[in-house]
Amino acid sequence: MEIRDKVAVVTGSSSGIGYNTAKVLLEKGAVVYGLSRRETEISHPAFRWIETDLSFSGDIDAAFASIRQGHPDISLLVNNAGIGMFGDIETITPEMWQRAVDVNLTAAFLCSRKVVPLMKKRQFGMIVNIASIAGKHGFKGGSAYCATKFGLAGLSESLMEELRPFGIRVSCIFPGSVDTAFFSGTSMHPAKLMKPEDVARIIVNAIETPDGILPDQIVIRPT
Repeated sequence: MEIRDKVAVVTGSSSGIGYNTAKVLLEKGAVVYGLSRRETEISHPAFRWIETDLSFSGDIDAAFASIRQGHPDISLLVNNAGIGMFGDIETITPEMWQRAVDVNLTAAFLCSRKVVPLMKKRQFGMIVNIASIAGKHGFKGGSAYCATKFGLAGLSESLMEELRPFGIRVSCIFPGSVDTAFFSGTSMHPAKLMKPEDVARIIVNAIETPDGILPDQIVIRPT
């Protein structure tokens, strides 16, 4: 995809991978909307932040209604919003489980539903879902988090097959450990961490592949 002048939506844009992906897309000339609960502190004439709690469908409805008022044609959606929810199964409450599902999986489903009809009309577009290595390999204490990331991988693969005939590409990215606030408050201390800005550039590189090429799954690990 040629990124310049395309309209992109990035969820979870306030920090980490989402923040850096939004910045790289802006560098490439895109118009970028960032959706997150906390303010995304990016000062750029082509950027707009919309306060959005991705766990509430009403917030998602309002955000996309606002975007369509200014830019009815969305070419790129990056479903990046995610939260970590860790602990042995008896310590994960139903409320914690539901919030992990809402943010990590349902939000991607709802946001995709907002852009797919627009992309189908134009026979063009791309959806990038940011999963995790935890969407391929389970680990102790990760039942809630891994379940949502495995689910996101399944959603991505199904959407990829569903939308290919309409010229819409769906890619799922599986990053390993990234140097963000994600691990604060957990007992996990990875030996090696990737820089979020480096991961963001790989994501944007995947977006920039020629429209006739589908990078459907990309695993990224620290060396």
